[in-house]
Amino acid sequence: MLTKKKKTGSSGAKKLSAVILEYLFLSAAISVFTFFFLYSTSISIGDNYLAHRGFMLTDMQQVTFQLWVRSICIFASIFLFIVLFLSALGQRLSYLITIIKGVEMLHARSMDYDIPLEGNDELTRLAESINYLAAARRELWRQETAFKEERDAWVRSLSHDIRTPLTSMLSYSELLREKEHLSEEEMKSYIELVFSKSSQIRQLTEQLMNQETWTWEKIDDIKLLAEQFAEEWEEILEGRFSCRTDLSGLTSFEGLADVHALHRILDNLISNVEKYADSGRDVELTFKNKDHRLVLIQRNGIKKSSFDKVESFRIGLESVRRIADLYSGEVSVSDAEDIFEIKISLNFPACL
Repeated sequence: MLTKKKKTGSSGAKKLSAVILEYLFLSAAISVFTFFFLYSTSISIGDNYLAHRGFMLTDMQQVTFQLWVRSICIFASIFLFIVLFLSALGQRLSYLITIIKGVEMLHARSMDYDIPLEGNDELTRLAESINYLAAARRELWRQETAFKEERDAWVRSLSHDIRTPLTSMLSYSELLREKEHLSEEEMKSYIELVFSKSSQIRQLTEQLMNQETWTWEKIDDIKLLAEQFAEEWEEILEGRFSCRTDLSGLTSFEGLADVHALHRILDNLISNVEKYADSGRDVELTFKNKDHRLVLIQRNGIKKSSFDKVESFRIGLESVRRIADLYSGEVSVSDAEDIFEIKISLNFPACL
């Protein structure tokens, strides 16, 4: 949060005209004092000197002598007054030039500069106000940059999630094209899967056109939902991979969930297997829970040709993490010894 800093001169600042008058009066007072000091000292020194030399001045000479001394002291006092007043005034004028140069520096450095604060007058307040506006502009620019990065990440994540069910639909279509004979049950199964993925694409497209929203609904048995996900995961991958599921650690519990968001996690896991997994090794999916905390673990071998697609995986992982944050959960990834493992922990809010 941006707050205006209080510097010396920010509160109770004097008017610049009052400061100039202070300089004027102070210079005049010093000059007057200097005049009387010089005059009295000069007269005293002059009288002592003449007396010591044995000179006696007439009244006219005494008046003339005092007039010359007075004139010299007046000129000296006036000169001192001008020097003092212009020096003091020059400091403030010099600070005004500092402010002007500071504004030029702010423009050159994209507001990344602070004008030094000097004195306690309206020029100081002006410099402080400029600094505050520059800080506000920097904060606004930082927020705009963060918003743009978040928006771009959201668009990339959602676009990636749209491609995932689309890729599955293409895979189903390819299987349908390659199979010469299909039973009615297989046909219904493929049609149901294509319909499900089409619905996901439609929902994701609507989210892309609008802002991302979450729809919470009560799930009476999240264990049953996890079993359905595991069954769908296995059904999609089993023709190309050796799949194993472990649901022994699941117990029944209820909670609030966004089923569509959970589907997006599952789609990203499936897409990760399809793109990067070694088809010669087992692919494992484990579900377990403790109270309302559900843990999902997927393990698979990494094929050698998958390292050129790291960017796509990173986007998918960002999407999973965003959804895990929705559930106040966390995501951890490891790829030790050519074995990829992703562990997703989700906390399901209890039903009220």
